[in-house]
Amino acid sequence: ADRLRPKFVEDFYGQQNILSKNSILRNAILNDKVGNTIFAGPPGVGKTTLIEIISSYTRAAMIKLNAVLSGVKELRNEILSAEERWKKSKRKTILFIDEVHRFTSIQQDALLPSIENGTIIFIGATTENPTYAVNKALLSRSRVFKLSPLSEIDLKKIVEKVINYYQNADVKKNINVTQEALDHLINFSSGDARTLINALELAVDTK
Repeated sequence: ADRLRPKFVEDFYGQQNILSKNSILRNAILNDKVGNTIFAGPPGVGKTTLIEIISSYTRAAMIKLNAVLSGVKELRNEILSAEERWKKSKRKTILFIDEVHRFTSIQQDALLPSIENGTIIFIGATTENPTYAVNKALLSRSRVFKLSPLSEIDLKKIVEKVINYYQNADVKKNINVTQEALDHLINFSSGDARTLINALELAVDTK
């Protein structure tokens, strides 16, 4: 799933409600104008992939933290580094926090001054409803984009991408997916691209 993660907007499948042509998010990414943002949605629908895509278009430094593994000290160290980066090179810092709902209120509050003064651009990802899981002060300073489970059409495109990957790999594999198998994979994945890719990978590698 990580190897096949797209790097550019045109390679991203799904979420046309927020990434359609001339949409606010698409234009912000393409023009390196992404502001404080929260991506909310179930697992495997493209939240982390969007971060990778943003990093492909931005001149800002992209710092990634996981809310489960990072404490207040690490957070403050990254903010200090962002301040130094701006002073020395006028280069902005995007601070991406995965599973931001796992941050305590103290950790979320620690972000606010740096967001207010522009030291960092905050991007968070959450599988929870941000209205209840994210500090109201942080929420009010961010634009929330809600991502939905992928459609059957998008999942079929991903299956084609996986098959193409294997057919063009160093050790090529010819893959034939029956309609019955395809239907099973799509139903099993429940709109989750990562689950779909991992299931198909397991099937191919154990063939």
